[in-house]
Amino acid sequence: MTAPAQPRPVPTPGDLARRAATAKPTPPRPAAAGLRALSSTVAASIAPGQLKPQEIMRQLYVQGMRISRLRPETRLVALTLLGYANWRHGLLNKHAPTVAQLAFATGLTDGQVRVQLAILTQRGWLTERTLSTGPRAGQRVPQLCIPQLALTRIRNGEAHLG
Repeated sequence: MTAPAQPRPVPTPGDLARRAATAKPTPPRPAAAGLRALSSTVAASIAPGQLKPQEIMRQLYVQGMRISRLRPETRLVALTLLGYANWRHGLLNKHAPTVAQLAFATGLTDGQVRVQLAILTQRGWLTERTLSTGPRAGQRVPQLCIPQLALTRIRNGEAHLG
């Protein structure tokens, strides 16, 4: 058996004042540089990953959702969108659903769907692409994509763990 832990003494105001007077000031860190480094790291992790020619978007997107740690409502909206997307590149062309159609298909409200779409966009699972060819050239259309970090984890076989 071990002895019970001794309670820590409660500091008095005088103790706190002495500590503050004798403490060495820490030099300020440049916050902007730290935020830039953090934002570039985050930007690199949510940047759309490049699929290899033999990889199929639909299969990898489902595996990516499995390891994404997104909330169930967000996954539901993402996987519902996957049903409308091109199986090879994830483009939501002419038949992209409206917010009302997504709400009906998922059982969520319009507002909840909008929030989930914003989360998917912020986390790098949904982007907008400007079409460069075809009759709709110049139009912006939504496109499902897999963030580079998730794509790397899928390729490393982490989608089938746990």
